Amino acid sequence: MSALADIIRQSVLDGDQLHKIIVLLCHAGGGPVWGRTKIQKLVFMLSQIYGRDEEMGFEPDMYGPYSEIVDEEVSHLEGLGILSSCGNRIGITAAGIKVAEALAEQEPEMFKVVARYKAMFNDMTTDEVLAYVYATYPDMAKKSLVSKRIKSEMDRHVMSMLRKRKITSGRAAMLLGKSRYHVIKKAAREGISVFEADDP
Repeated sequence: MSALADIIRQSVLDGDQLHKIIVLLCHAGGGPVWGRTKIQKLVFMLSQIYGRDEEMGFEPDMYGPYSEIVDEEVSHLEGLGILSSCGNRIGITAAGIKVAEALAEQEPEMFKVVARYKAMFNDMTTDEVLAYVYATYPDMAKKSLVSKRIKSEMDRHVMSMLRKRKITSGRAAMLLGKSRYHVIKKAAREGISVFEADDP
């Protein structure tokens, strides 16, 4: 490893939580994060777990929670050669993988949580991710340009998440503001097998 690569690696390992979350998100599961909207929402939800949403600069915006700081950090990590973006994907570079592996070793619990969230949300549609975020954090939807449409399609999005086994009937009930009984009956009518594990 060159001296410059070693300095970059150490700066990420010694960096703040946002730095680490973004690198681990792009590394977890071996595939990219599909789009800037998703990386914003994933980092926002993780910031809630770690109690850092204000520090990370999240505010209600046109598509829900948005942080200029997150955008700047993604660009900074691209500039360092840790991340790369192409079209609608944000991935990790070969040099970045080495950094991320060291970071995953240093922060095993964080890596586990980040990987779980990425596995859950990364292959959802953008509308499904927005439906989840808007229902869970309604204050973050107040400036959204699409919140009315998302709300009007909430049943469809929630049942799709349930069909994909992304959420449990309990989480579906919470997102819809209905009882679990209502969700289980609706799932049965639509031929959806109900998934009952732990939600993230």
